[in-house]
Amino acid sequence: MKIRQFGFMAAVALAGCGVTIMPAAGAEPSLESQLQDRAERVLLEGRKGPSLFQPGFGVGEYSGWAKSSGQSVSLGSIFSSDKASTSLQVQRPGMAPVTGECQGGQGRIGLDWITFQRDSLTYVCTYGGGAPAGAEFDLAQSRGGFFAELTQPQRAGELRYGPITLRAQTRYISGLPFGGGGAHSYVVTRPDGTPVAGLQTNGLRPVFWLPREAGPERDAAAVLLLTLFNFRDPGRQER
Repeated sequence: MKIRQFGFMAAVALAGCGVTIMPAAGAEPSLESQLQDRAERVLLEGRKGPSLFQPGFGVGEYSGWAKSSGQSVSLGSIFSSDKASTSLQVQRPGMAPVTGECQGGQGRIGLDWITFQRDSLTYVCTYGGGAPAGAEFDLAQSRGGFFAELTQPQRAGELRYGPITLRAQTRYISGLPFGGGGAHSYVVTRPDGTPVAGLQTNGLRPVFWLPREAGPERDAAAVLLLTLFNFRDPGRQER
């Protein structure tokens, strides 16, 4: 046990110093290297939104605004609940603005591929405007135990965006492996498990990994990542 703890702390120290540990010969490439092969690394930019409570953003050629609200209610060990809702708009030149409305509820997408124990309700986002008819994203949540709280809790969901299906899961990509109780990095894959996009918020500035090729998959990934970025994770709420 002491050896394992030492290995973990050494890895954290090296990560904090910016040292990259190279995988052994024949090992599977790191998630970051897989994303570097297929995706473009883009930093979040702050932009003016419609109002003070609807801040704007820019990610590559995509821009828009979002308004999020969250509420946490706790009565000792008797009752507790977390509520979050978000409205957002995403657009790019040549694309009609996509609108999104998100809140807790029962989604239409079956998430049978998720293996962790999750809450009965999911975070459900429905899209309109320039989005394909019936577009929806459902996110399942699980707070896990102490170690999950220390690193990041488990979240997983699926986006149905016309003919495109993308799945998002909390997985460590790079940087410090601490989330402060909330999710700090997501990887987005196709249903066959191929990584195509990602999101990191555990650095000085949020990093978005978007599919390199312009097209419907890049648009869908941008909408999904911006939805995740504006999600008020209950793990980050004051308790």
